[in-house]
Amino acid sequence: MPPKIEEELKESLKNDNVYANRVILYNDDLNTFDHVEHCLKTICYHSTREAKRIAMEAHNKGKAICYKGSMEVCESIAEKMGNEGLTVSIE
Repeated sequence: MPPKIEEELKESLKNDNVYANRVILYNDDLNTFDHVEHCLKTICYHSTREAKRIAMEAHNKGKAICYKGSMEVCESIAEKMGNEGLTVSIE
């Protein structure tokens, strides 16, 4: 991941910046909780606790916001999550 994107990602997670762009994670019957949590931790840099919360929200509600940020970073994250077999969109 380019340094600019990684810095923005880590900064936005610390400050919960208000961005118009969001990556939405959708529930599916194909991926295990462990895989989803692993992707949330390694791709989105969420803590274990936050990754579990997001995975559970997607499971229970059908979808969950897994990242808020610039369009550039959202596109990068969505691509990586998709490459891992997860269903995501950008809103």
